[in-house]
Amino acid sequence: MKKVFFVVLISLLSLTACAGIETSRKSMSEDLGSPEKVDLLRERVNDFWSAFVKEDYEKIYYLYDPFFRTRTPNKHAFMGTLGKIKYHKFEVKDIKVEGNVAKLKVSVVYSIPKTRFKIAEFSQPETPAEFEETWLYIYDNWYKEYYMHAAEAGIVYY
Repeated sequence: MKKVFFVVLISLLSLTACAGIETSRKSMSEDLGSPEKVDLLRERVNDFWSAFVKEDYEKIYYLYDPFFRTRTPNKHAFMGTLGKIKYHKFEVKDIKVEGNVAKLKVSVVYSIPKTRFKIAEFSQPETPAEFEETWLYIYDNWYKEYYMHAAEAGIVYY
């Protein structure tokens, strides 16, 4: 009888001790801006712009948001539109995270090699530029929002 009582007592104490321990961790999508989430964003942004510098257009395609990839399933056609602008270096100047949306200021140096448009030829030497871009935390990671500046339109409405 003492053994049964002792086993029950130990079991109850163990359960009571475990009751205060959080067994499931919140997903990072519920995380509104911890240092870990911001570090992950920095890593993804560096992957994105490093891929542009290295002309790794397939990697760029997969770093764009899943809404863009759903509407642009032919990655090879998309990759064929890239490369007209050459990126030489980049720097992230500022990051502001608000929940699952981040606004970044990015500085790049780009050039445009000689390109022929019907009867005219065009080129641009290495030129610095600075702009703001949006990144979205979706499911399990950060993704660059696809945004067409010429049309002033993106795919995501939020």
